[in-house]
Amino acid sequence: MNYQMKQTLLTLLLIFGLATTSAFSQERKEYHIPGHEEVENMIGYTHAIKVGNTLYISGTVDGQSADMAAQMKKIYEYVNETLIHYGITPAAIVKENIYTTDIDEFKKHIPVRKAFYRGGIFPTSTWVQVERLFIPQLKVEMEFVAVFKEGQ
Repeated sequence: MNYQMKQTLLTLLLIFGLATTSAFSQERKEYHIPGHEEVENMIGYTHAIKVGNTLYISGTVDGQSADMAAQMKKIYEYVNETLIHYGITPAAIVKENIYTTDIDEFKKHIPVRKAFYRGGIFPTSTWVQVERLFIPQLKVEMEFVAVFKEGQ
């Protein structure tokens, strides 16, 4: 291997090392829904984690309500509380994944979803019907990714 190739390879390795070190050294800022910490620890997950300028919100559910619309409203309340904690609004959400046991029932309640995304700023979204969720009485589970503006 000639000198120029060695120098190029060494430079690439240095750049890769700095890039991965930077990504792994970013601070994790966790948020737990008040009163749900015990469940999160029992199952083994964190409701929300901010790394860099990205916020990841875990699959969020409402285990108290019986019907789809009520579960959706409560989920969006939990998510809104999370966004407020981090100082952002639903407009920061760029990705929403929805898992439901009845997609037709979910579609009947699209106005609940639209009310959450005030101003008609909608994220990318995937809606999937599944046979069941973690807890049998759950009808819907939603996860989100939000991005902060530079300096936020």
